[in-house]
Amino acid sequence: MIFDAQNIFFGTSPYNTSGNFVSLATLTASGTTSTVINMGVKQDMGIGDGKAIPKIAVVVGTGITSASGGLRLNWSIDGSTDSSAWTTYSETGPLATSSFIAGSYILPIDLPRRPSGVALPQYYRMRMAVTGITNETVSAGTIFGGLVLSREDTVDTGGQYPSGFTVAA
Repeated sequence: MIFDAQNIFFGTSPYNTSGNFVSLATLTASGTTSTVINMGVKQDMGIGDGKAIPKIAVVVGTGITSASGGLRLNWSIDGSTDSSAWTTYSETGPLATSSFIAGSYILPIDLPRRPSGVALPQYYRMRMAVTGITNETVSAGTIFGGLVLSREDTVDTGGQYPSGFTVAA
């Protein structure tokens, strides 16, 4: 993946350096947000033209864990005209921290179009809401990501998609 330093939600470039990932350890509050990406002008980046559709590429570096199985994380991609009032374009819904293993992607989708009737956005952000058990914290986990034109979706599937071939001796 090629990241533009101006289009990174979490972390600092370069992507291939683990020290540039953002730690989520000790996060407790809802509304933990990413860096706001300012597109410079109001435009709908979710339209694209075939291969040039921007994609969300947020990679888990170190698996996200918590001491409680009740802690849930809900990730959303939001747009805004002024960087103060935000509209959610898409979200994961509350997921257990065990869903976020090393090398997996968070919200691996094309940048969504703005909802009908919503003004063109100039700003984008990714938001993480911590839900579930109160006063629970994320124990560990790191992430890096932003907007890209090509995402490398080669995450290990953990054997979920067997080849269907058998080698006979």
